[in-house]
Amino acid sequence: GGGGGGGLFSEEVRLAGAKRERVVSKEQRFEEFKRRQRLHPEITGVYADRFLERAPDMRHFQELIVFREAASADGVAGVLLLSPGTTLFQLRRQLASELGLEGGDDLELRRVVWEGEHAPAADAAGGIPLPAAQNHKLAYPFFPLASQVLVVRSPAAPAAPLPFLPGDTALCADISRGREAQPIALFNSADDEPAPVFTYVTQCVVSESLRLLVGGPQLGAWLCPRLRGGGGGGEPNYDQHGRLRFAPHTVESIWECCLESMCRPGCDNRLVQYGPRFRLEVFRCPPVGRISKGWGIRSPELIPRGSFVCEYVGEYISDDEAESRGIRYDNQKMSRLMDVYGNGRDAVHMCIDATKFSNVGRFLNHSCEPNVFKQRVFCDHHVRLPRIAFFALVDIPPRVELCYDYGYVDVPGKTMPCLCGAKSCKKLLY
Repeated sequence: GGGGGGGLFSEEVRLAGAKRERVVSKEQRFEEFKRRQRLHPEITGVYADRFLERAPDMRHFQELIVFREAASADGVAGVLLLSPGTTLFQLRRQLASELGLEGGDDLELRRVVWEGEHAPAADAAGGIPLPAAQNHKLAYPFFPLASQVLVVRSPAAPAAPLPFLPGDTALCADISRGREAQPIALFNSADDEPAPVFTYVTQCVVSESLRLLVGGPQLGAWLCPRLRGGGGGGEPNYDQHGRLRFAPHTVESIWECCLESMCRPGCDNRLVQYGPRFRLEVFRCPPVGRISKGWGIRSPELIPRGSFVCEYVGEYISDDEAESRGIRYDNQKMSRLMDVYGNGRDAVHMCIDATKFSNVGRFLNHSCEPNVFKQRVFCDHHVRLPRIAFFALVDIPPRVELCYDYGYVDVPGKTMPCLCGAKSCKKLLY
């Protein structure tokens, strides 16, 4: 009896060791995966892994009508045959090889609803942009309806220099290099600091290791509030002037219509996803004593209360990575990390790092009397990767700096002076 028991015990030990070996092997493969991480955008659209779950769709090919410049009868460029595995990167190559539409990643692609000559002007002229940052995604799911077509536009011409006031020194006519609908000029009349160097992106990017952590899409498409008739949380987020209908800091999240919401691109529940509507400028702030406040944002236009100003765009990183980078940034007396968290009980806490990849939002400064506030917004079905949008807290006159409250908490043993200059300034950020 004892020999049999010993044999069983030995077998349990062997199996336990094999299981542990598999765990270690899996952990090693994951670490190797993280070391080989590359940046991928996680923006609106359908992920390849989700699409491939729908096996019946893999048997079908789809004809895609392509237009030049605008969806009109005289703008037809031709028809492409999309296979289920065609990515947007490959689609751009098809445009060149089959239809002669050269330009590659510089071409502006838009999905437009086309129902003939009587299609609404907002749809025919606008549509949903498909930037080159989404090249890794499958093209097939972006066009589920026969009425959805592709409009291809030539690369945007460089922005013309904007008029500026006496004393302003323009360093750049458009820091977005045509990626935003409105050019964003950069001025410096305060010192000799050159234009900052970073990669301008209009939507956040994320490393593959974090994408593995947050997983794929966690929510199906939600219907447009107009389609479900309002009530029960179905009220639109914006009024007819494109201004937020809610008082500041009263709603946790705003849910905009997405690609699968069954409404037109001109729906008034789509705002943040189309980028800034007001002209914005980056300028060098005058020094406070001997201390430079750095760069700031203003607008040459009046921005009414509740209007969308811009988004905070950067690189999604994990909390652990943020801790590591934060130590380095603190030593450099500079940090552009912002905490974010997704929706749901299993939401992952992350940070947006606007150091290397960002947009105009990276230049928003703190003020103890802010005139804009931040709001969490979801523009597609991935509820673990939110967007951070800024809206006007009050009516903001032209050329007044745009600032929000950083909301820093006290850090034991550390202090940082506040340079906002407001009458109620607390003198310290923390």
